Amino acid sequence: MVSRVVGNNNPLQVLNNILLKTDQGRVKLSSTNLEIGVNTWVGGKVDKEGALTVPARLMNEYINNLPSEKVTLESLDNSTLVLESENYHTNIKGLPHEDFPLIPSIAEEAFAKIDGTELKNALSETVWASAQNETQPEISGVFMAFEKDSLRIAATDRYRLAERTVKLLGPVEQEKEVILPARTIAELYKILGAGKGEVEIYFSESQALFKFDETELISRLIDGQYPDYRQIIPKSFKTEVEVPREELMHALKAASLFVPDSNNITLEVKPGAGITVTASSMAAGENTTQIKAKVTGEENGAVFNFRYLLDCLNNLAVTTVRLKMINDASPAAVVPEGRDNYTYIVMPIKL
Repeated sequence: MVSRVVGNNNPLQVLNNILLKTDQGRVKLSSTNLEIGVNTWVGGKVDKEGALTVPARLMNEYINNLPSEKVTLESLDNSTLVLESENYHTNIKGLPHEDFPLIPSIAEEAFAKIDGTELKNALSETVWASAQNETQPEISGVFMAFEKDSLRIAATDRYRLAERTVKLLGPVEQEKEVILPARTIAELYKILGAGKGEVEIYFSESQALFKFDETELISRLIDGQYPDYRQIIPKSFKTEVEVPREELMHALKAASLFVPDSNNITLEVKPGAGITVTASSMAAGENTTQIKAKVTGEENGAVFNFRYLLDCLNNLAVTTVRLKMINDASPAAVVPEGRDNYTYIVMPIKL
């Protein structure tokens, strides 16, 4: 768990390491890349206090190859870790713990508490929509807005937007908006694992801390103003289509094979006829797929980046979705049938 945030070939050698330290009868493992820090505690019998750092990758791969779950650790001269497990005896060269960067702590009371399963589900439906371009740090991160007894999570790259609202386990004393690096959110998602349990969220002026079970994740906050994205969400639509999620996914994947040099596919919807998905190119040929769907409103159509639609559909665990459209130049929306806590906005492509 802690080794994931460690980079490769850091110029500061100790950043390639994890810190092992005895802490009140347990072993504390820590790692950091100076943007994200992770602390986790494991139970064990502590005979002598000690601390040192060892290479994260070597330690992780070695432990994974041991046949026994029981391991004895001993520190020699502050720079060598001795590991013993059944017939295995190993010395791993490390660095003094004094060289390891201090991972800050947030001593204040928890700002908010949230169910781990709900948080993990919300992250899986949003984080992938953030921008990959770090020249725009605000939208390369994930937006969180704490409002009374709910948390609103959003991610956008200006071409698409994913927003999910989650209930908190209690109201917050004051509303708060923050932007977190997308990598922080990706690591948080992995740490949550099965997601069962309560997540406590803490803030300082420039950092956030997520505490789950015996693990803490600490991250810097992105300084800046998140775009007022809600102004681009349409208030009404001219056409709504109720369509099976998997059928639409299969149609999009089939169409994608016929646009090897672009991501452009066409969706046409007609009342009484359903959805027609088409794609063509000079090199590959042409593909048309007809999907039975319930269409409400007027006939409509637009060209979309198929990857943007698949990103959404792949991360929604529902049977049916609603596709909402205005025209071929206005934002369209995808929402899960029977839920009002999620909205995905995607811009059509102007040819």
